[in-house]
Amino acid sequence: MRTFVARITTVILASVIAQNHRRKKKTRRKRKSLYSKSEKNAIIDSLVHPLADEHWSFVIVDGVLHAVNEEDPIQSLFKFLKYNAPELLKRILKEIK
Repeated sequence: MRTFVARITTVILASVIAQNHRRKKKTRRKRKSLYSKSEKNAIIDSLVHPLADEHWSFVIVDGVLHAVNEEDPIQSLFKFLKYNAPELLKRILKEIK
């Protein structure tokens, strides 16, 4: 009887050990964005620039969208002032006259 119980116990332990194998944890890969920053900028330009030709307020929308994409508000402000502010000022003054 002891041998029978010992054999049953051995079989049960072996089956438990065989089922309890440990798997390696898989490292999660960093999910890449669907578009790069430059591609997002190109999309913003292609959508907003035709509207900016119609009304000057879309120039501001363009600057805000680029600032959100770049994630650096200070640099985006300087770029906006350098590239868009002069033309924006001309268009606003032209509309006022």
